[in-house]
Formats: sequence, structure tokens, C-alpha cells
Amino acid sequence: MMMNDGEFSLLIGYKDVETLRYSFNELARKTFGIDFERWYRSGYWTKQYIPYSLAREGQVVANVSVSFMPVNIDGEPMTMAQIGTVMTDPDFRGRGLSRILMKTVLEEWTPKVDEIYLFANEEVLGFYPKFGFRESAEACASVAVRASGPVRAEKLDMDSAEIPARVERAVRGTRGVSRVRVNNAGLVMFHLTGPSRENVYFDPPTNAIIVAEVEEKSVRIDDVFCEDAVNLDDVICAFGEGVTRATFGFSPLCDENLERTVCTEENTTLFVLKNSVDFLEKGLRFPVLSRA
Repeated sequence: MMMNDGEFSLLIGYKDVETLRYSFNELARKTFGIDFERWYRSGYWTKQYIPYSLAREGQVVANVSVSFMPVNIDGEPMTMAQIGTVMTDPDFRGRGLSRILMKTVLEEWTPKVDEIYLFANEEVLGFYPKFGFRESAEACASVAVRASGPVRAEKLDMDSAEIPARVERAVRGTRGVSRVRVNNAGLVMFHLTGPSRENVYFDPPTNAIIVAEVEEKSVRIDDVFCEDAVNLDDVICAFGEGVTRATFGFSPLCDENLERTVCTEENTTLFVLKNSVDFLEKGLRFPVLSRA
């Protein structure tokens, strides 16, 4: 979709227009050091990720993206929209372009969904309250463990020809281990073929794909994908007897013996518009692999 208003054109959902997508990617590389082209060519960029951009003479100079997020929280379905990839070319900053895009996005999406949320860095904490957003908090879960046996988790090569398709099948067919289930496999695959590509493992005994990172005696498990029911204690044991603590990038379904604290992440603050769910009060966390 394209709308023209004087100096700038408003572009919406143009992922299949190659010249515009290339320009969007150029701005994303310049702003965040990320590129969406591989994600697009792998077929993971679906209609659930919608860029709203302002372009000048065919070049994308500002953007606010919307990820449509069907969510199930403790068995209750909800619809949410996540705002991300908010960026403006340095040559066009200070002209209110992000404000125009935010107003456009909120006017369209606020009536459509139960919640709109985003994760912001410290440089823009004062920007989003101008649109009615408020800071919120999440609950992080961890547990002391006594793993036994050798390491059995096998690291998967996400650069290979076959592995990403295998992982995608697991993501789409998973029974799920989280109280907060987000139906956006394309966004998960953005992480697993991008920033989390080195953290993807397979555990033969449980037949589970595990996204995790081990640091000394602690393992951070960001998600587990398996068509069968899987016990998180068994998943933790996949990383060997040296592990004494596990932290989770999601809210485990089985919360026995879990310790919960307020999530504190450097340069990452959750903002919500409608405050439809008090994640901290309910002991919940948005899955980290669902962040846009």
C-alpha cells in the first residue's frame, strides 16, 4: 500500500517490492546492524510482520513495524500487536517522522487488538509515553537444579541446508512449554536463523529442539519445541551435571519450585498501551523469542 503526502510517501506492507525492501534493509543495517533479507528469502517474513514506512524519492527514511501476535495466556486467547524496528535515517531525524508513523499505526491497530506493546531501549524511554504507553514489568523464572549425567545436547548448524526446515517444523508443531504461547513462527525463525543461531540444540532422548545458552554452571533456556510432552527437568539435564541453575526466557507451564523475580534487562523496557494483562502480578513473561 502506498499513500503520497507531499515530500514523503507512506508505504505499508511492501515486503515483496524488491527496491523498497532493499532500502528498508539498508536503513535497518545502518540503525541496528540487522538485515531482514535472509529472513525474507527463507520464507519466514510473513504477513504478520508489517512495516509502516515513510519514503522520500523511493528511499525508506523512517519506519515503525507491527507484528501481529495471536497469544494464548493460561488457555485464554488474545490478540496483540507488537511494535518494533522503530528507526529514522540520521539525516531526517528531528522532523517528527516517527511520531507520524506511530499515530498511523495506533489509529489502525488500537481498535483491532486486545493489547499493543513494545520493548524500548534507554534512549527512547521518554518517547512512547507521549502516545499513552506506560512502563510495565514481567516476572523472570529460575530454578536451582541437580542435573546428572553427561552433556547430551547436540548443537544444530542453522547455516546448513536441511536443519532450518527441521527446526521450523518443530516450532510449528510444538506442544509448548510456556504459559504464554505466541502464534508467530516466522518471528521465532528470525531469531533462530539470526541472533540466536548459535544457541539451537537437539536432545535425542526427549526429541526436543532446545534454544539455550550455557554460562559456567547456569543454563538459560529461551524455549523448547517438541511435538510430545516434555519435562523441563529432562531438558535441563541435556546440558550435563555441571549445571546447577536454570533460568527461563518464558513462563514455564510447570511452575513447581520456581523462583520468580522482576525481570531486569539492560537497555530493555517493556511498554504496554492498554495494560490488559498484569504480567508481573500473574508471574508471566513474554517469550524472548517472540520479541520483534
